[in-house]
Amino acid sequence: MRQRVTRMADWEAGHAKRAAVLTAAVFLATAAMALGQETVSLTLDEAIELARENNPTFLSTQNNEAQFDWGVRQATSNLILPSFTANASATYQAPGESRIGTINTGGVERGALYYSSFSIGGSYTLNGNTVFGLGSAKADRNAARALTDAAEFLMEYGVTLQYMVALRARDRVDVARRQVDSSLENLEIVQARVDAQAAIVMDAAAAQVQVGRDSVALLQAESAMRVETLRLLETVGLDLGADVELVSQFEVFRPSWTSTELISIALESHPGLTAVVANEGARRANLQQARGQYFPSVTLTGGWSGFTQEVANGDFLVANAERGAAGALASCQTFNNISAGLTTPLEGFPQQCGSGELSTEARESILGGNRSFPFGFTRQPFSASLRLSIPIFNGFSRERSVSQASNQLEDAVYSRRAEELQIRTSVTSALDALMTAFSVVQVEERSREVAAEQLEMSRTRYGLGADNFIVLLDAERTMAEGERAYLDSLYSFYAGLANLENAVGQQLRPEE
Repeated sequence: MRQRVTRMADWEAGHAKRAAVLTAAVFLATAAMALGQETVSLTLDEAIELARENNPTFLSTQNNEAQFDWGVRQATSNLILPSFTANASATYQAPGESRIGTINTGGVERGALYYSSFSIGGSYTLNGNTVFGLGSAKADRNAARALTDAAEFLMEYGVTLQYMVALRARDRVDVARRQVDSSLENLEIVQARVDAQAAIVMDAAAAQVQVGRDSVALLQAESAMRVETLRLLETVGLDLGADVELVSQFEVFRPSWTSTELISIALESHPGLTAVVANEGARRANLQQARGQYFPSVTLTGGWSGFTQEVANGDFLVANAERGAAGALASCQTFNNISAGLTTPLEGFPQQCGSGELSTEARESILGGNRSFPFGFTRQPFSASLRLSIPIFNGFSRERSVSQASNQLEDAVYSRRAEELQIRTSVTSALDALMTAFSVVQVEERSREVAAEQLEMSRTRYGLGADNFIVLLDAERTMAEGERAYLDSLYSFYAGLANLENAVGQQLRPEE
């Protein structure tokens, strides 16, 4: 019998040592992870501000505003400024015969031919598209900005919810640590009773098992805290490269709002509803622009132009001019002879026919005039035109576009009405859920206090031998469940408040 008692005592001592080692390992692992990296404090407002600068989803929505800003600039330009174009060209034609049908234009003797030209023109068009385009572009820009505001509000709501989830995971770690401490305290009480032979060894074994279970629960809670913190950083859109300590605190308070008051606030300023209303305005402006297709169109154009032409063989031009001068001399002499043989001379004859040869100045002028490529332009006179176009029939394309724009406006109106109804329902249900959550917090707080009193009483009674260890374990489980239920009720209230803020469209929490 004495040997059996000795073996039981050795078994008990071994299990107690293993329980202590396991618990110490849990705390050492936690401390090692805590010391491995620098800790950065992060409030909820700081997390939201970081998300504004780094959240990819929000930034991609905000980035869309730029194209609508340029749309307004384009519509403004189309309404008040003409468009201008400038063209320039250069052409090279190799030496050789150039034929147009059966006509030979020559080209072998002159050599290569060079062309260049320029034109500068302006055009201004006034029609229904330009008249109503500016208003439509501004409405589209307003809708884009309202959509960005709505995306920012949703981003803030997402960060707030995840921040609270991470806080909840952190507080669950605290609850789990307190549970481990409580289990260790129970183990000490049981061990003392076993040593005094006032309790059976199986009580110590059960206490050691409970310590092991609570230590595992602590490890799992710490893992969940790290995961939820990483998810918070993912929502923020930034890896801080360090352990994050969440420092914001929230209060539980009795909701004093009425649903009528909150619905009025939401219908007036909710970012989601504002975005829907702005979209409706944009669709109305688009419909007006589509109807502008029935308006006449007035177009005013004007421009300047010039050209150059140069042949590679300038002597070819001089030879042509010399042949022309010789021909003019022969023609002049012929008419002088005819006039001299008539009874009545021709009027204006005889004439001075000249020498029929080009002067040096004429040769230089011809060669100088040929050297014009590429920028010695011969300018053409300014030209302008005014055109009036009245649309009559274009295969019902205008009717189709107007009908499409009208349907989009109707859809926007329906979307606004649906959003208003959804806001009314969301605000009412979220307020009801928050008031229920507040009541649950009061109940769970009292239940936790009662469970704590029951646990303390059970420990005292067990130490005096008035209760068995099963009663103490039940009290311990009741306390653990009470702490977890109270924690869940707290964060259900916080989440309910965040949901109500999301439904109303503005912050309702007291300032930190």
